[in-house]
Amino acid sequence: MKKLYIFALMMAFLFTSVVADEEDPPPRGKAATINIITEPPNSEVFLGGEPLGKSPIKDMQVKSGRQTLVVIDQGFELVNKRVNIWPGNDSRNNFDFSTKIPKGNVKVTTNPPRCRIYVDGDLADKTDGAELVIHSLDAGDHLIRAECSNRKNAEDIVKVVGEETVDLHLDATVSKKKKKR
Repeated sequence: MKKLYIFALMMAFLFTSVVADEEDPPPRGKAATINIITEPPNSEVFLGGEPLGKSPIKDMQVKSGRQTLVVIDQGFELVNKRVNIWPGNDSRNNFDFSTKIPKGNVKVTTNPPRCRIYVDGDLADKTDGAELVIHSLDAGDHLIRAECSNRKNAEDIVKVVGEETVDLHLDATVSKKKKKR
């Protein structure tokens, strides 16, 4: 029991020393000016749960204090972090986020094995008897269509998630469409 007590004291000491190293929070409720730049532009920006509008945000008046800043683009949360907003026109209130829409991949196999593959209406490549991996698609829903050597087509809507590969098999020998993934 004594060892557990000593361990708990050591952990509490380590935790308070880490917290003490952080910058003191700014005073709350005072007038502050912020600038928020995002990539891509026209992203929705929220500060402390309140909508600020679309980026870029220039010389906007807000209240100082520690708040949560959220940036959303095309339904994807690109930034979600606690920030310090300092009173006045402080340079620490300039936030430049080089955010990017997450990218993912789709691995396509087809039946028959030789098909042209289209992504959202644009020709991506051919399967030529082997699987085809389509790299760096923006996260979100994409329509993948196969136009095959048997003169039949197959298509499916796939949900691409950032940093993941989605497996998709398109069968142009049957006439039914697949369901949304």
